[in-house]
Amino acid sequence: MMSARITAVLPLGWRTLAENLCQDAPWLQATLLPDITRFSQPYLSSGHLASAFTHSLLAWNGCPLEFTVSTARPQALSCTLDPFLPLYQQQRDIETFHHLYHAFGATSRNASNEAHFHRVAQWQKPAASLKFGSWLGRKYSPQGVSSKVYSEILPGGSAGLDYSAGQLAQAGLTLLMVGYYPEQPNSPVEYYFQWHSAEISVDDIRTAMHFFHCDALQTVLTPLLQRALAYSPEPGLFPPTTYGFSVVYHQQQLESFTVFTIAPRFFGDNEQVSVKLNALLVQENQAMPILWSLIQQQLKLQFNVLGFSVNTEGSSAISCTFSPQNQHFEEVTHSLPRRSQSPEALPDLLSRQTASGAFLSHVRAPNGRWYEDENAFVTAQVLRTLDYTPETASCIDNALDFLTSCATKPYHFAFWPAHAHPSWMGEEVITPDVDDTAIITELLYKYRRISLDDVRQTLVSLRNYQLTRVDPRLREPQHQWAECLTFYTWMDNDPNITQLDCCVNTNVLILLHILIQAQEAPIPDYHRILAMLNGALAWSGNHYEKISALTPYYAHPNEWLHALKYADYRGIKQVKPLLHRLNKWQLPAALNETPLYCRHDGQYLWTSADLNAFRLWQTRKHYEYFSHRSGYAE
Repeated sequence: MMSARITAVLPLGWRTLAENLCQDAPWLQATLLPDITRFSQPYLSSGHLASAFTHSLLAWNGCPLEFTVSTARPQALSCTLDPFLPLYQQQRDIETFHHLYHAFGATSRNASNEAHFHRVAQWQKPAASLKFGSWLGRKYSPQGVSSKVYSEILPGGSAGLDYSAGQLAQAGLTLLMVGYYPEQPNSPVEYYFQWHSAEISVDDIRTAMHFFHCDALQTVLTPLLQRALAYSPEPGLFPPTTYGFSVVYHQQQLESFTVFTIAPRFFGDNEQVSVKLNALLVQENQAMPILWSLIQQQLKLQFNVLGFSVNTEGSSAISCTFSPQNQHFEEVTHSLPRRSQSPEALPDLLSRQTASGAFLSHVRAPNGRWYEDENAFVTAQVLRTLDYTPETASCIDNALDFLTSCATKPYHFAFWPAHAHPSWMGEEVITPDVDDTAIITELLYKYRRISLDDVRQTLVSLRNYQLTRVDPRLREPQHQWAECLTFYTWMDNDPNITQLDCCVNTNVLILLHILIQAQEAPIPDYHRILAMLNGALAWSGNHYEKISALTPYYAHPNEWLHALKYADYRGIKQVKPLLHRLNKWQLPAALNETPLYCRHDGQYLWTSADLNAFRLWQTRKHYEYFSHRSGYAE
């Protein structure tokens, strides 16, 4: 089978952490390393780069890989894996997980796991409401490996507990997930609950223990918690953060009770976790040798969850989960089977247009929920794939009406119409921006909705948001490649060089080219943008960590590549060298969903199956950017 090669990335910390774990526990070499290698393959194949590794609900930093150590079993290690990619179209139901579970190599289908997964399927209806679905846990010890699954329970569910959702709510609890061993029919089952508030007290914990009929365990757990609180930011007080509980039952008999919290918040911050946790362990005469070895080697870890447990035998334990840091990545050339996918017929694609005139995208919010979104930018990108013909005219006109409605005032455009601010954004408002204003204005001119004078007036407005100072001695890396007269991203009164985005400036370049074609006077900012784009790419060395810093509001360099292709199609031939160098980041056109845009911190990730479908159609059936004469409507 023919294959396509893409440039993928892996967090550098994954390999470093796994290798160090295997050095300390050589018996992990035959189990942990192959597991991580298998697990990483779908992430590499997605082509999603950093966004694949930073949007899981599993870890504090969005990492889909987490390790757990506990003083109850000092020589054992647990690894939890999130098998689902951050895609709107990703199915997260238990049947999909069941397939991945076996593909991962955990086991073959058998009566035991079939029964477990069938029961979970009843708890997870409707599956479309799931945020994370299920996670796979691997339990490693010198004696072997076992698999535990953590399955999400939807709001209102009780998962076979003796407590109704109403009783749990009255106790201030929400059932989040259930942990079970699919290959072991009579094994313990663990239920995980979230506390209703960011504030908690010892009395609240006692009340929760009473609710679960484990009052007798308070005499062990309460003193442990009080000793641990000596290391909180305000000694003796629980800091405001997320709290939860778990209870383990074996054959309907209570086995243990655990209080969970967020380790960096409980101890102050991520840097203080190792110091304060070690002090607590010394005080308790307990140990986490695997974790301590990693800390001594000064590995950069992200600490996640801290647990304080007590079992019915009266023994207490402390557990801690941690993940690799995921700020640094290594590039990997990855082969994909070459898929031959026929594009949809144009009438079918055009029928996807919504009543507003927009084309749909989907956005993943930080809480893990996906929301439908009708925004200007995806709609404008779809229009870039179309020519104005009798077949497309009505669709384009409706889309242009939608884009026009995104004006907040003359010559200022925003991501959404003012009357359609999405409820999932809450109070957060996105101001008008240079990117939307540039791309919308260019399309309105292209399709004769506005005049050349309107383009000039828009550029007058945009020039209020130009960079006026570049100093390579300053610490912001943008000073190493920025140029004066290039454009910030946000049209507000708080300019900052960290807003500088090469894809945004490419879209301004396309707008400025209208004046070049009109043979107007020399346009200095046009040439400054070209100089910056070339200088920025040279500075990056075309390496992922630096090149991603050039486009902070785009989730993949493939989007900058699309903007440059459109610039070339519109007649800006000076971008051809950039196209050639950026080609290593091109994603296969047949991918149904790819990362598009994001907030500067990587959150609020947008994808659009509609846009990808139009781009596939354009590539296969319409035109190649390089083969057509450029030019605007006469």
